[in-house]
Amino acid sequence: MLSLALLTVLVAAAPVIVPLSGADDTPGVRCSFDVDAPAPVVLDLLWDVSRFKRVFPDIKELHIEGTPTPTQVDVRFVVDAVVAKPTYTLRRRLEKTSTGSGDIRWTNVAGDLPVVVGRWHVAPRADGGSDVAYESFVDIGVPGVSGLYRNIVMSKLQQMVERVRTAALEAKQTTASTTTTTTTTP
Repeated sequence: MLSLALLTVLVAAAPVIVPLSGADDTPGVRCSFDVDAPAPVVLDLLWDVSRFKRVFPDIKELHIEGTPTPTQVDVRFVVDAVVAKPTYTLRRRLEKTSTGSGDIRWTNVAGDLPVVVGRWHVAPRADGGSDVAYESFVDIGVPGVSGLYRNIVMSKLQQMVERVRTAALEAKQTTASTTTTTTTTP
């Protein structure tokens, strides 16, 4: 029997995936999709580096560099990018609003790739779910290869969306269980 979380993920709307060109014609992609979990839950999931390997299985290693703050962290990644296994450090910044929406922005500060920039944008929906947008621009540093890499990324985005939706639903259930336990305990 399928779990309710998996069934919800299976019937969710298909993501909208669009190829982009960023600064200096850096190949990029935007993926917009909905998640059946509140925006703060989704934003926390996407900010929590400890959950990355589950949501992003191409990450082979990650290490927090320096001292993180609640709104900034530098993370060194080793990624299986099909065409190579680059190492790079991203500076990730979290911007939350009082409405529950927010952005997680990143840019590379060190490593093998000339350009890695992007963001997650999460906004609450009236039904209690979230609208999520992912944007990423990557320059591999070898002419012609960055566009090929974007095509590989685009072919994997549906799977990423399903993993984010599933993890967000599990986080939503965990948050609901913790809230119920906390409020019912004498």
